[in-house]
Amino acid sequence: MTTQSGLSTDRWYFTKDEIVGSVSSTKGISTSKETSYRQQSALLIQEMGQKLKVNQLCINTAIVYMHRFFMCHPFTVFHRHKIAKACLFLSAKVEEQPRKLQHVINTAHYIINTTTNPNRPHHPLDPHKKEKSTDCDSALIPLL
Repeated sequence: MTTQSGLSTDRWYFTKDEIVGSVSSTKGISTSKETSYRQQSALLIQEMGQKLKVNQLCINTAIVYMHRFFMCHPFTVFHRHKIAKACLFLSAKVEEQPRKLQHVINTAHYIINTTTNPNRPHHPLDPHKKEKSTDCDSALIPLL
């Protein structure tokens, strides 16, 4: 399939067989587990986007980036939380609503820790402990 400009759109659409036979399924992750991971990632992106006050278009773009990324890379290699952070960070840039990487990381850290254990007091990230996101960013960018 081609667009009016003559560009191929094949890389933007996936068949049902491609979706069912994703890379994660070949690495031993069941379809239900993969669906759960995708839902958790999308929810994290939604909550991060709302806390960072980016618009819904930016959040939706990040969710699309995440789904596309995990069509080519298994959940066993890249952790869903790291990819969610990278997707929102990059989509905020693309949609001209940039946020500092440290703000994205801190927001995700807060959401993940208060969601998984709401009774535990929140401990902010140690500012001396930098999170490496370049491995996720460099794996994500070629897919866009």
